[in-house]
Amino acid sequence: MINHIKVAKNFYLSEFECPCCHLVKLDPRLLEKLQQLRDRIEGPLYITSGYRCEKENARVGGVPHSYHLLGMAADVYTKEVSLEKLLDFATEIGFKGIGYYPKKGFLHLDVREKPSFWKR
Repeated sequence: MINHIKVAKNFYLSEFECPCCHLVKLDPRLLEKLQQLRDRIEGPLYITSGYRCEKENARVGGVPHSYHLLGMAADVYTKEVSLEKLLDFATEIGFKGIGYYPKKGFLHLDVREKPSFWKR
């Protein structure tokens, strides 16, 4: 596993890699905020989608200018707290982009410049 490198207290680079090509882009601000979120929930935070190459982004139906393409976004869930509580924590920590997907059971979190919130 080429990306099995510890990049934070609770994260490995491989958790952020594109499943298609195994490349990784990871904005340090995203990693810092995800670690803060992980510390807050005091348990595992699972990343279902980190960096995506253009091919993978198209395959999953991502928007053309997705922050995943820049390594600035991750889709996450946890079994430690409810999705609503995870949303509260993510807001408190200061993620700028937050997508709330209660039917799918995850949050999209990113470190864009201007705040944006959506629910699907």
